[in-house]
Amino acid sequence: MPDNFDAYDDEGNRYSVHVRRSFISTGDLSDPNGRIEGLPSYLLTGGGALNRIDDETFEIVATGKRLTVRA
Repeated sequence: MPDNFDAYDDEGNRYSVHVRRSFISTGDLSDPNGRIEGLPSYLLTGGGALNRIDDETFEIVATGKRLTVRA
């Protein structure tokens, strides 16, 4: 999934979604710079948080409104 994409509500309104990626340090004495990618978080460009329901469906936390990614 790209770092930014559009999703739509049932009325056809478009929302711009940003994917925030985090990394977890796995460093030890043999590889002090090791890291792996953690779970992504999803935010509306304006700052509202989203829950991922599945690959194509998201829910706005504050309102419960469902958004769908169109192919």
